[in-house]
Amino acid sequence: MRKPMLPHASVTTLAIATALFASTAVSAAAQDAARADPAADDSDQVADIIVTAQRREQRLQDVPVSVTAFDSGALESQAVQNLTDLNAKTPNVVLAPVGAYPYASAFFIRGLGFADVESTFEPAVGVEMNGIYLARNSGALQDFFDIESVEILRGPQGTLYGRNTIGGVVSVRTKRPGKDAGGQIMATVGDHGRRELRAALETPVGDTFGVRVSGLYKNYDGYNYNATTQKRVGDNEVFSGRVTFVAEPSPDFEAALVIDYDRERGSGAAFRNASLPGNVYYHFSPDTGTPTPVVPAGNSDPTDPYTIYSNTPLFAKLDTWGLAFNADWHLGGATVTAVTGYREFYDKVQSDYDASALNFFSAYREQDHNQFSQEVRIASDGANMIDYVAGVYFLNQSYAITNTQTGIIYGGAVVPQIASQANNAYAAFGQIDVHPVEALTLTAGGRYSYENKTFTNRPLFFPVARTYKANWDNFSPKLGVSYKVSPDVMVYSSWSKGFRSGGFNGRAASYTSAGPYASETVSSLEAGFKSDLLDRRVRFNMAAFRATYSDMQVGSQGLTSGGVYESIVTNAGKARIDGVEAETQIVLGAGFRINANAAWLNARFLENMTDLTSDGVDNPTDNSDFPIAYAPKWSGAVGLMWDHETGFGKVNGSVNAVYQDDQYTSGGAANRTSNVQMRPANVLVDAALGIDLAAGIHIGGWVKNLLDKTVINNTFGLGPLGFLRIYAPPRTFGVDVGFKF
Repeated sequence: MRKPMLPHASVTTLAIATALFASTAVSAAAQDAARADPAADDSDQVADIIVTAQRREQRLQDVPVSVTAFDSGALESQAVQNLTDLNAKTPNVVLAPVGAYPYASAFFIRGLGFADVESTFEPAVGVEMNGIYLARNSGALQDFFDIESVEILRGPQGTLYGRNTIGGVVSVRTKRPGKDAGGQIMATVGDHGRRELRAALETPVGDTFGVRVSGLYKNYDGYNYNATTQKRVGDNEVFSGRVTFVAEPSPDFEAALVIDYDRERGSGAAFRNASLPGNVYYHFSPDTGTPTPVVPAGNSDPTDPYTIYSNTPLFAKLDTWGLAFNADWHLGGATVTAVTGYREFYDKVQSDYDASALNFFSAYREQDHNQFSQEVRIASDGANMIDYVAGVYFLNQSYAITNTQTGIIYGGAVVPQIASQANNAYAAFGQIDVHPVEALTLTAGGRYSYENKTFTNRPLFFPVARTYKANWDNFSPKLGVSYKVSPDVMVYSSWSKGFRSGGFNGRAASYTSAGPYASETVSSLEAGFKSDLLDRRVRFNMAAFRATYSDMQVGSQGLTSGGVYESIVTNAGKARIDGVEAETQIVLGAGFRINANAAWLNARFLENMTDLTSDGVDNPTDNSDFPIAYAPKWSGAVGLMWDHETGFGKVNGSVNAVYQDDQYTSGGAANRTSNVQMRPANVLVDAALGIDLAAGIHIGGWVKNLLDKTVINNTFGLGPLGFLRIYAPPRTFGVDVGFKF
């Protein structure tokens, strides 16, 4: 295998939305700015928020799309350590780890998402880092350090973005060097052996050049205990670094190059056996509740959610590096932007898929992935009667994987599955905004996409590989209208389509089940309003939407007639998702403010013709009664923030409570008769308190899961074998000490 180059509701209209607001009072949160406009920085008013959701700088309240933004101050004051800490702080957004692979993202926006790490599958929610689309969700959950902003856009994105996404976009931007030399250093200690060090240093070089260097070291012992090996599980050691170069040789040109590297070493996923009576695994270990486990509990507590019984050595090793080059040419009335990206990703993961002291089923995955992307676009400055964005995009990516499985399930044999894929994606996109009168904007846009893939697979127990080729294309239009009722109130409506390409089944256990499966599309209708009220002491935004999914790609898992586990995707049917979202920010005075959000979601299949047998015979059945995963009906958050200047420094604090309703974390037939794959409704509370002293010293403390709630991260099935479960962290806390200069 090739090694990396470096070490390793109906949109049931706004009437329903308004009724929801009336019943829930103040809901939802327009979070702190992607960047606050200094002219509006008044402690008695909600600050203006500047975002780049439409590829030009605009006030959040002037952008007719659903977007929430967090600046570096908001991220730091809430002790946000990675993207999952923003889970549900934006309405109808679920940000979680895959579970089986701790550094991989399971992101869902408005019920659309992706919770697998197989590289043949396309993510439904895109993650961008400094304008570069991350083609795989593996590696998307790196620890935060030196982050400038996070923007979360909800709904299909294609007419403004290089890479099309069907569910939405999470865009992360790191800090760039400023005009003055300076830096900061932050040390953290916490429970479960947490030790962290973050540092950044920047300096100008002459009048036109700047450099910023930042890094992170983290060491963590984990919160799980393996009763079989009598060792701690969940440890993680991270080395990350980033160098950013910025050049502005003239007022009309600027460029930035970001080079980053991340190395992670840990013990991997801590699976608990959640199997039911009748499953093969039910009697394997005591954590299922069986009275007759093959290996007794001994001195351990099998009811403790953080005790596991695996005997296979667990590990997860990740090495990734990349570069992002952005260049902007200001032409007078428009800007031409070129964005070039390259990334390599390499991982090794060993997992115990029986979660017991038996050598029944384990797997070792070794994978490498690389991608190159190029985007060129032109955008007007937003000051004309007709504004526009137009661009072209190219993405090339390839991966290779060896998935070696062994255990009693295979008669003790060690058997590899070897697969690889090459993918080229081409696109042209554009959007025009026409302003016939000052308060009215009419929008039209579109995107043409073409993709081809070449997939090679040698299934388990097969002597030779077979290669498959396929291509897909699509045109996705967008229409919209927005109207400024007053300088502080805007209403808008839009209709757009999204596209996710087809592909192949990376874990196919036979030649015939490899695919391809077809592309899927979504048609989304949205209406909403944005408002600043009460002399801008209250910001309140609301949206209602309906999304209709066609040719939906649905995954199923099971054992083939030959006893081989496989996971495949088919175009099983159609789904409809209705929802209402509200966000608010309220300035109370005396340094206090409230951020809140509330969301309602009704996601259901209209048709789901899935073959659940894995027997090699095409015999789908109607499973439209299945629930859609990661689609809680109700969710919301409320946060109280406080900033206060004292004679010795600035004190800031925050308390955030997040609620999510019952939600299934995997699909399949089990959800028809059991709640084993459900994450029950829960409320999680985080808190942080800090002080910035006049000398540049920062002292703070934070607590995650303050009430120490036991929360399931996800549960997934292995056909008749059983179910495995991963729990989210218990209460954790830490103390930060830092210095800025």
